[in-house]
Amino acid sequence: MNKTLESYLYEYFGYPSFRTYQREIITSVLDGKDVLAMLPTGTGKSLCYQLPALICSGLSVVISPLLSLMDNQVQELKWAGFKKVAAYNSFLSYQEKRYILRNMKKYKLLFISPESIQQDVVLEELRKQQIDLFAVDEAHCISQWGHEFRTDYLKLGRVRELLGNPPCLALTATAAPTIQTDINNKLQLQEPVLFYESIDRTNISLEVVDTDSERNKKETVVHYIKQLPKPGIIYASSRRKTEELARLINEKTESHAYSYHGGMSAEDRQLIQQQFISGDIDVMCCTNAFGMGINKSNIRFIIHYHYPKDIESYVQEIGRAGRDGLPSSAILLYTEGDGILPRQVIELEFPDTPHIEAAITRMDDKESDYTLEKRLIDECGWEEQHARFFVYYWKEWRLLENSDLKASEYIASIAEKRKQWKRGKLKQMEEWLHNATVCRREKLLHCFEETLTKRPERCCDICGTAELPAGQRMERKKQESLDWKARLHKLFFLDHD
Repeated sequence: MNKTLESYLYEYFGYPSFRTYQREIITSVLDGKDVLAMLPTGTGKSLCYQLPALICSGLSVVISPLLSLMDNQVQELKWAGFKKVAAYNSFLSYQEKRYILRNMKKYKLLFISPESIQQDVVLEELRKQQIDLFAVDEAHCISQWGHEFRTDYLKLGRVRELLGNPPCLALTATAAPTIQTDINNKLQLQEPVLFYESIDRTNISLEVVDTDSERNKKETVVHYIKQLPKPGIIYASSRRKTEELARLINEKTESHAYSYHGGMSAEDRQLIQQQFISGDIDVMCCTNAFGMGINKSNIRFIIHYHYPKDIESYVQEIGRAGRDGLPSSAILLYTEGDGILPRQVIELEFPDTPHIEAAITRMDDKESDYTLEKRLIDECGWEEQHARFFVYYWKEWRLLENSDLKASEYIASIAEKRKQWKRGKLKQMEEWLHNATVCRREKLLHCFEETLTKRPERCCDICGTAELPAGQRMERKKQESLDWKARLHKLFFLDHD
């Protein structure tokens, strides 16, 4: 490599310099080292595998969890003039998939899901290639203690081994120490180089607003949308609520709002996503299906109409604001009773014992995971995530020696452990939410075993402005809860000349 990394960076992407840790990560990858990098949302993780892919002579494989995320990155790279890039996923027709597999040598960068890369026909073609980099995006998904656990991620260590153990780059925005250890073990990283950047986004203020009813919460949303600079995102827990909020904003304000959720067609989601990126939509009302990989730097606010099930999801979602470094806000609205839904969701995320016991009789260890999962989905009406969970742990039970538990007992015990973990993460989220004495930013950093080094001027609703004496903070908070406009002006310093 005769050129400097900076010259490659400018030549391929037009950037004059690297962001924090980008150069160090890329250097380690090019030196053939395994790397675990935890960089906050919006700090340029994708460049850490895109640039090495363009520099290396062989193929770089990127495991990505979302189809829309893959397609976005492929389109952006093609628009920038890089043609040797492809995404292999279910969006493609049979002919398009066949073309990619038959022309694998033409590509420098291949995006693929953890499910697709395990298909025999895909692995067969990849094993013929020179794989220079095996990158795993959203690597926290590989940990059973991660906030987006997917069983197919657990199999990536074996996939990497079948591909000759190429250097691995594991990327995530949030990973507590237990999850870091899990990522290392599951991906079989060898003496990985660790890069960790603080989750603290000092340009984003943090605020929790108590509302005494659903009606009051909606009124508060309307008030904020009228006052806040745009664009912004509102997260809600249900598809119905995203549609309801979009209608409310369009009726009560001059802003242009749209809803986005997993129940929409892929074409509609793609269209709305592009409209938001291009600036045609002021406010996106969405479930957590929206946001990952969205390349939009000027999002000014994130409003949580309902709070997430864990603090990691909260950090990822608010991190989509203010990527341009300008003042932005994270506002969480809370009404008593909001905790019912996330608890229900946790209970429904796993198959229950009666369904587990019934499914055991349909299992055949000679059949593939895909066939078994499809049978549970088609014949038993199971949800896809339940089927994958069950099949993975049923096969794991089959490999156990001298187990005292029956298959159904073993799988049910794993499901209960996962539920207990998720209940604990929800409790952590709620403790942060209901905290009314300690700086929210400081408490948030503590959840990730970080400490606050410098308090920004626009910090949180507990701290208020830096010059307020501690004894006046609670009084100020109570007073401002009755005066929304004054509170908003303080938050954005709109009362300054």
